[in-house]
Amino acid sequence: MNILIRKFFYLLPVPLRFVVRRIIYLPKDLLLSKKTSLIPPKGLIFTGRGDYLKTGANYFLLFKKYCDFNPDSDVLDIGCGIGRMAISFTNYLSPKGKYEGFDIVKIGIDWCTKNISSRFPNFTFKLIPLKNDLYLSNSDKKASELVFPYKNESFDLVFLTSVFTHMLPNDLENYISEIQRVLKTNQKCFATFFLLDEESKTVTKSNQSKKFPHDMGTYALMDKSVKEANIAYDKKFIFELMQKHNLEITDFLRGNWSGIQNSEENEHQDIIIFKKK
Repeated sequence: MNILIRKFFYLLPVPLRFVVRRIIYLPKDLLLSKKTSLIPPKGLIFTGRGDYLKTGANYFLLFKKYCDFNPDSDVLDIGCGIGRMAISFTNYLSPKGKYEGFDIVKIGIDWCTKNISSRFPNFTFKLIPLKNDLYLSNSDKKASELVFPYKNESFDLVFLTSVFTHMLPNDLENYISEIQRVLKTNQKCFATFFLLDEESKTVTKSNQSKKFPHDMGTYALMDKSVKEANIAYDKKFIFELMQKHNLEITDFLRGNWSGIQNSEENEHQDIIIFKKK
C-alpha cells in the first residue's frame, strides 16, 4: 500500500475502513461476484493483497511441506479472516478431520459460516471480538487475556498467517502459551512474522522495503498512530519466547519483506515452524 494512502486509511475510524473498501470494489463485485462462489467479494476481503485462492493454495503447500498432518487431522486457523486458508482444506480434510478457525472481524466469520460451514459441516468458524486498533476498536476484550475455546492437546496442526504482525508483546506471548496448550505433543505450528536482526535492520535502511522506524525495544512499529497495523519483532526475543514455552523451532524461513536474499519459498513474511516438545 502506498505510504500516503496508508496514512489516510489509518486516519479513518475502524468501521469506516471496511465501508471504504466495500465502496471502492463495489462496481467490480457487482459485475464479477457469484453467490455460489467460494471466493468472497473483493470488497469484503480485508486480509491483504494478492490472489485470494492462489495465496491460500501456496500456504497449504508450505503447511504440507513443513508440518505433519493428514486428511483425518484436526487443524486450527488462528486469525482465519475470510477463509483464505480454509478453502484449500475443504478439498483435503476427510469427514473425520476437523477445521476450527477464529477471528476478531465479524464480516469474515459471517461469510465463512454462510459459505463454507454450510457445505462442509466439519468446518467451524468462531467470532472472538478482541480489541485491535487496526481491525476492531469497540471491544474491551484483550488478546492478552484470551483463553482459546478448545481443550488441551486438541490439534495436529496450528497456523497463523499475518497475525503476529498485528499483535503487541503481551498479546503475542499469551497466544504462544495458548498454542502450546492446545497443540498435541510433537505436532507443529506454522507462523509468520516480520523479524528484525542485524542483517534485516541494515538492509532496510538502504532500500525501499518495509520500514519500522519506531524502536520499542523488543519490537518496532511502522506507524505509532495505529500500533497494531504492522509490528516487527526482535528475532532473538521471539526465539527465546519459544524456548520459554517449551516449543522447539524446527525451521526458519526468511521472507523477502526486508529486501534480503530470501529463502527458496519466496514468501513475503518471515516464517517460523515450531513444535510442542
